[in-house]
Order: sequence, then structure tokens, then C-alpha cells
Amino acid sequence: MLPGRWCDPAAYAAQPVSTSPLPTPPSAALQALLPPDVDLKGTLRHQAARPVWIGMVWGRLGRGDHAWACFDRVRLPDLQPWIAAERGRLLRELGDHTGAEAIEWPALVRADDPVDAAMLRISLTADAVGLGDPTRATSRLQAARDAVASLPDGPRAARQRLRFSWVEVEVAWLRGEPPPADDLPTWSEGFAGPQFHRDYAAGTAYHAAKGLLFAGVVRAEPRLLDAAAEDAPPALLWAVHAARADAGRPGASQAAQSARAAIVAPPARATAIG
Repeated sequence: MLPGRWCDPAAYAAQPVSTSPLPTPPSAALQALLPPDVDLKGTLRHQAARPVWIGMVWGRLGRGDHAWACFDRVRLPDLQPWIAAERGRLLRELGDHTGAEAIEWPALVRADDPVDAAMLRISLTADAVGLGDPTRATSRLQAARDAVASLPDGPRAARQRLRFSWVEVEVAWLRGEPPPADDLPTWSEGFAGPQFHRDYAAGTAYHAAKGLLFAGVVRAEPRLLDAAAEDAPPALLWAVHAARADAGRPGASQAAQSARAAIVAPPARATAIG
């Protein structure tokens, strides 16, 4: 396993569930995994959104239990579609595409915020890919494309454009077509490192790592996958190492197994939430 910023992902898995009013991630994780336009001490979309952001960070750290505890605190109806998208992502990362879809479909109907609606349409496209349904994946991709294209520009829209670029690659793979790569990171010999599309400036270490993961596979460039391993938080690290194993990187298969075992799943009741 490459050293990376996260050191040992098992350290997060070993941390017990906090008895404090709201389990708070380490400050370094908040700095790396909160978008640059989000200030937990300043103005947020709504004051009730703070637990959602904290839960999102816990999810990136592979702590589904902490994430769910944070999400469960929020009762504001306007934030429930966003929370559903975050819950669905956690389930999807564990391979539960059916459970994710069951949460996200009802949330889409209730989504008044256009970014939430676009986010959920992208997520539902990813669910269809995970379920191996090219017909649904294709139709949902078009709906997601339209939703993202209609968003007013800004950091929230930029992050959804990133997510759309990734799921567009997945749908192409599912359909047996060449994946689009224009918005994916590239390896620059001049800079001896990866170069990113401008939308990544609105993202976090998670967005950088996931973009590098897709770029490394699409471009068949193991150095991009190695760079992804340096940035990937625990929830994503196993997938990065699995791709590195496919690329022939020594020790990557064992690293993928270790990283996957360190993830703490959400509570068993997760799939019943809708």
C-alpha cells in the first residue's frame, strides 16, 4: 500500500462509535474531504446541514455507522433528498445497488433543489450500471445529462459535472463502447504528475482520487492509479487498489482486501430507509 495521506485506513475502523452529541471526524479529514466552499463554522445551505456534511466525511472515511448517526439527526424535509443521495452512495460503494436505488427513487420525487435532483439522477444511473441494465442506464444517463446541463454554474454544479463524467464512463463500459475521457485527469510528463480539469478545483481529495481512478483505467496509465492511492480516503481505497492490481502493481491485491475489510458498513436498517 502506498503511504498516502490517510496512513492506515484500519485506524478509522478501529475507532469506537463516539458517545458525544455528534461524532466528529479528525480535523485533517475535514480539511481534505469538505469542499472548499463549505465552512462548518460559517454560512451553510441551512444550519441543519452541518450534520450532513460531517456524515458525508465519515462516509468517505469508511465509517458508515458514524455517517448514519449524523444523517439520522437531520429532520428538515428539504435536506432529505441530499441525505438519501449520501446514504445511497454508501450502499453503492459496498455493492448494494438495489438498496441504494430503493432510497434514491423516492427522494428524487421529493427533490426541490435542482442540484439534489441532478445528484440523484446521476446516482440512479450508477445504480443501473451496477445492476447491469444498459437500457435503464442509458435512459437515466440522458436524464442526468439534461439535469446537470441546466444547473446554474457554481461549485455545487461543478461537483455534479465531475460525477457525471465518471458515470458516463461506466455507462460506456456497460454498453461496450469507448469511454469518453476529455474531462478526466491526465498524466503530464512536464509536471511529472496528474493534471486536472478545472471543475476539480471545486472538489476534495475524494473527487481527485476518484477522477484519477477512472482516468488510470480509461487511459491505461498505472501512474494515475498510484496517484489515486495517495489521495483516496478509506471508502475509495479498496477500489483504487483493485484497479492497481489489474494493472499489475505488486501487492495491490492484498492492499485492496485489507482496505475493503477496514470499511464499517451502515447499520442493517440502512436498506429499509426510503
